[in-house]
Amino acid sequence: MHASATNAGARTLFDRARRVLAGQEEPAPPQDEPVDIRFGIERVLRNARKPQTVPRTVEEAAARAVSAVEGTLVAIDTINEYLMEALDLTTEALKTPDPAKRAMIADRYEELRSSIDTVAAGASFQGVNLIDSGRDALEIRLPSAGEPRHAISHITLVAGERGLSIKSPAELFASEDEIDAARQTLIAARLRLDRATETFLNQASMLAPHLGLVEAD
Repeated sequence: MHASATNAGARTLFDRARRVLAGQEEPAPPQDEPVDIRFGIERVLRNARKPQTVPRTVEEAAARAVSAVEGTLVAIDTINEYLMEALDLTTEALKTPDPAKRAMIADRYEELRSSIDTVAAGASFQGVNLIDSGRDALEIRLPSAGEPRHAISHITLVAGERGLSIKSPAELFASEDEIDAARQTLIAARLRLDRATETFLNQASMLAPHLGLVEAD
């Protein structure tokens, strides 16, 4: 994961959540090896189909929320890979004067745009999707925390206007202006992903004390 995999605190948090939920999730790939995005997405989708039960403890509720964030970050990383490929396509289109070849590039660009929506729609965990076009959020009741609940917010990361604002190439990249506009949109979309990742990590890290983790001074 482009943010979480290099964050030691996040790795510790996710590892602890998996231990709390032992038997409910498959082990994650070793963190010192490249993350298998397909494995992560398949794991999230399998967990989303499992029967939902009420958490028995605050620790279990916190672990579920942290695991949901981990799955969400795997989906975000997949979307980020699609955006990087789309950026490469715009570079290729700028170097290609042939309108027919530009049209073929635009077709692939549109496929990636559709794939972003597919990943966002499938990024559910414990019946909650934090990045699709809906409004799901996670609320964890923490009766011992002095606050009634802790929320992990919803951030829309679909391709459309409410999310990443990635438009279909209506002119099939026939003009450089359209290609340049697409590039700027993709750069802005990647920044939005980075901000979303940071937000989810920050919100999940606040649950660390309920998983028996204490941050070092």
